[in-house]
Amino acid sequence: MTPELALLALLAIALPHAGLVLLCARPPGLRDAVHLICACAAAGLAIYLANAVAQGEHARVVLARPLPNVDLAFAIEPLGVLTALMVAGLGVLHAAHTIGVVRATQERAPARLMAFLALTTAGAFGVALSANLFTLFVSYQVLTLAAFPLVEHEGGEEAGRAGRLFLAVLLTSAIGLFLPAMVWTYAIAGELDFQPGGVLAGRVDALTANILLTLFMFGIAAAALPPMHRWLTGSSHAPLPALVSIQALTVLPAGGVGVLKVAAFVFGPALAEAALAKNAIIALAGAGMCVAALAALSRQDVRERLSYSCLVQALAVIVGALLASPVGFFAAALQIAALSCSAATLTMAVGSIAAITGRTQVGEYAGLGRLMPWTLAGFALACASMIGLPPFAGAWAKLWLIAASAGAGLIWAAVIIGMAAALTFAHLGPLAASALAAPAPSDAHRRPDGASLLLAGPVILGAIATLWLLTVADNLATFLAPIWTPIQ
Repeated sequence: MTPELALLALLAIALPHAGLVLLCARPPGLRDAVHLICACAAAGLAIYLANAVAQGEHARVVLARPLPNVDLAFAIEPLGVLTALMVAGLGVLHAAHTIGVVRATQERAPARLMAFLALTTAGAFGVALSANLFTLFVSYQVLTLAAFPLVEHEGGEEAGRAGRLFLAVLLTSAIGLFLPAMVWTYAIAGELDFQPGGVLAGRVDALTANILLTLFMFGIAAAALPPMHRWLTGSSHAPLPALVSIQALTVLPAGGVGVLKVAAFVFGPALAEAALAKNAIIALAGAGMCVAALAALSRQDVRERLSYSCLVQALAVIVGALLASPVGFFAAALQIAALSCSAATLTMAVGSIAAITGRTQVGEYAGLGRLMPWTLAGFALACASMIGLPPFAGAWAKLWLIAASAGAGLIWAAVIIGMAAALTFAHLGPLAASALAAPAPSDAHRRPDGASLLLAGPVILGAIATLWLLTVADNLATFLAPIWTPIQ
């Protein structure tokens, strides 16, 4: 198999995946087997592409050319392949967990849920592997339209409102802000291809650079920069398998990847020309981190609390990307990986608890660790990573962010990142401690960890991944080195 063929297969596998899941809806065992096998196949393709990039191979696939020098094209490069690898690898755990959840909850439309999970993953692959701004724009629309049915899956008025908000924010920002910025970039540079060092480097004045950066950052609403974050917090009551996908594997991480691609491949050294907008957006993202962490404290529904906590982590990616240094770019990339691992583990753990016990409120978690030791242990480890406690992946991402902020002379940004970590501890630390240390509830349901390995196993493996990232941090730095150019 060539890298080009593997790239096409990874992008296209969601179509047979979704179709087969729908065709094999009965019997359930066949449907579940198809869902898991297709997820494993995607992971295998992502591993192959990562190995190809590590060996210095290149691949670019052009599907269409709507304008001169503008292709609908996909390519393999370190950042995109790393993201695809995280999405596909954690996607295997998510597939197994989804099977366990739909069985435990007797989901009314499991085949439809699995089909749209597959299509949403394809949208995330498209964003990660996009070769230019045009493909990134198209892939974001595909991702938005595929994820929209997941938000509305449960039906009812509340789900309908959340779905409409999700669609309105993501589509309006893309068409109203990202699209004009893309057209303007094409008018300046005559091309839209991503280039290490930035396609706009040496081609824009300060005013243009500041306006373009503002349009791009708010146009990529999936990155959840306030006030575009409302789609994230509004979708917190989607089905739990859908939340794993939206918050940990597809929409939110794809937003971070888009921001990093724009910062590294579109602006590059031109970020120095956009100093005013760059510093203002860093300040907005930093303030948003602290406000979101405080807002999480007041949320008693665990799903809402986790949505705000994921928002804190996503905004840290924006800060790292805009610090305009190799250290900042690496910190942002590592933060995306840490967010995916910890958010997936947390949300899967919440899904396991809700599926078996029906508990979704913060006050109902006290003592559950004595009844669900493996699930709550994974939950606690993922909380530690989100907070930024060593030796978990989230700790090193935040340390790199603080170092990059200090290196850029933005001491206030480093202080804000530290404050956000402390506030994250305030809304996640006591929750995990209470679940593990409080007396077991007297009205607990049957022992869930013994009921289904599909519910406990993915949580445990996800928690292990937060530690595994630490062991490969040096290798990741070497792997990602080609994406950045030092900003003078």
